[in-house]
Amino acid sequence: MRKTVGFLFLFLATGVLGAEPLGDGVAANEVDAQGKAFPSSVSDSEPEISLPEIVTYVSAPVVEQRIVFSKEDIEKLHAEDLSAVVRQAGIQSLDYGAYGLESKPSIRGFTDETVRVVIDGLCMNNAQTGTFDFSSINVADVEKIEIVRGGFTEGTEDEGSVGGAIYITTKKHAFGRQFSSDTALKSFLNQNFPLDTVIQKIAYSAVLSENSFLSVSAKGGFAKNSYIYKTSQNSFKERENSSVKDGNGDIRFTHWHNGSRITAASSVYYGDKETPGVEYSTNQGKQKDFNVNFTLSSFTPGLFGKMNLTSNLAYLRNDRKYEDDYGPSRHKINDFKGSVAVDFYRCGIFAQSAAVSFDLTHLNSTNSGIHFQPSGVLKETSKFYFNGFFSMTVPIAIKFCGKNLAFIPKIGFAAKFSEIEILLDGYRMVQFPNMDDLYWEGSGYHGNPDLKPEQGWGADLTFNLKNKILPSSVQFFSNFYEKKITWSGGTTQNVNSAFYFGIDFNAQKTFFDGILTLKAGGEYLYNELLDKSNELTYKKRIMWTPDFTGTAQAIVDLKKFDFSVSAQYTGKRYKSNMNITFLEPYTLLNLNLNLKFWEKILLYFKADNILNERYQSVENYPMPGTSLTIGCKIKIENEKANLH
Repeated sequence: MRKTVGFLFLFLATGVLGAEPLGDGVAANEVDAQGKAFPSSVSDSEPEISLPEIVTYVSAPVVEQRIVFSKEDIEKLHAEDLSAVVRQAGIQSLDYGAYGLESKPSIRGFTDETVRVVIDGLCMNNAQTGTFDFSSINVADVEKIEIVRGGFTEGTEDEGSVGGAIYITTKKHAFGRQFSSDTALKSFLNQNFPLDTVIQKIAYSAVLSENSFLSVSAKGGFAKNSYIYKTSQNSFKERENSSVKDGNGDIRFTHWHNGSRITAASSVYYGDKETPGVEYSTNQGKQKDFNVNFTLSSFTPGLFGKMNLTSNLAYLRNDRKYEDDYGPSRHKINDFKGSVAVDFYRCGIFAQSAAVSFDLTHLNSTNSGIHFQPSGVLKETSKFYFNGFFSMTVPIAIKFCGKNLAFIPKIGFAAKFSEIEILLDGYRMVQFPNMDDLYWEGSGYHGNPDLKPEQGWGADLTFNLKNKILPSSVQFFSNFYEKKITWSGGTTQNVNSAFYFGIDFNAQKTFFDGILTLKAGGEYLYNELLDKSNELTYKKRIMWTPDFTGTAQAIVDLKKFDFSVSAQYTGKRYKSNMNITFLEPYTLLNLNLNLKFWEKILLYFKADNILNERYQSVENYPMPGTSLTIGCKIKIENEKANLH
């Protein structure tokens, strides 16, 4: 089997922490708060826009490592949802079916609430289950995705990342009128139902008045999710009762005034899903999700000439109805969130950022009862610059959730030389129990309101090679984790402890003036359970965690035509902590073609799982074989606006 192998470079994050003025701190009229150029041409058809003077600040070096997907990267993937983007980072994805069904990332062997999902500065993990539904956000509405592996996070957006964090920045505005449409049709080559999935996305943006912008987007999807899979008895069967009908709607208003920005946004998600369960189950579930979010945010740069100020307020409503042979259940969550963050400008050798966030959750659940849960974080990050190449970062946080309280200290060092950068950090890891862990009642199981937080310690050592021969990054990490919450004896208990060691690597190289780009990235992971009280699992590997995950990609860009070939590998995963049987490794080989007609029409073609790999990401949840997708994107835009 031939595999296309490439290289993926782990981009260093840049943030406002410890920012320095550009030059002598002079104002730059034609850049926004992120330093991006505003358009400078003129059109008579658009209202006049008077742009404010905004001082741009150069980002300081950071210890935190981020894998970054820009808006252009995301658009080229033609991803149905966020899961496809995460898999491109070489990260394991636990998938319980095709489009719209449950999917969650596993970073360094950690999943669920230990991987934090932060959208525009607010943590969006579900307070009841700890997870985030990747179907609930429209990928076309995303400006940037940044993935952090491990528990060392410098940013002050929430706290509690153990396995890692996924930071999502949504699109705020566009200058001039823009309309886009994206239609995708997918087939699993099933003779009984050749056209399986239809997805339609549309977006519109406009200038309303001087310095005011409106953007609207929507997405609708229907997936039969009917495909042939290989059963555990080595026969072939059609996956049934797994259809998904869902839709997203987003509206966002942004206004600039004297360098400040205020944004008001609302989003809605509805999903009607059949959840078939394991391959041999006769208990077919039906699930309906309805989410409504309202957010209000502001950004004020140069406040008192000393800081940037960011604030957020949000109301989130999650309503889930579920029904199977055991009867119906309903889970309602009302979440009130808020945060205020300040980034102080660098003063001599010292820079600082700080934030406070709060969350008040009301849960009304058939299984977990009616509860109010307050939580919050107070976090501060200090940075010290000892000379031109050495710095130290000290993030400190205090977090509470219900009756649990934790102090979370971290420290990081960065040494930067001409062609190599060495980063070292250490951190405490703390994860609070979710509301199901505390209160669940049903099917012979019940939660434990006396649970303690999971906790541990971790460290990373990173080498970033910056020469032109092979820009790359290698990161060694180690974690000790204890009081892991598990379901045992019909309830939840703090019983497990484990040791983790691994290596993350990423590299990227471009040839022929950008025509050919090769990328590669991946992770080797070793772990073992340390509970001597259980002889059957002591020193055994943790179930579902692969020994190796990786991705490779080759991209050829000929301006009007580009194509890419990528491979995603997931290694052996044990089915239980006793390490007796395991799921086989699998490799997914994918092809992506783009053909641009004129300036407004893009035709694309995707072939996923070309080798028709019969695989399972989670035991007894068969995944599709080969699928073919054709799509058409239309973008009509007038980027010109009267600027002065």
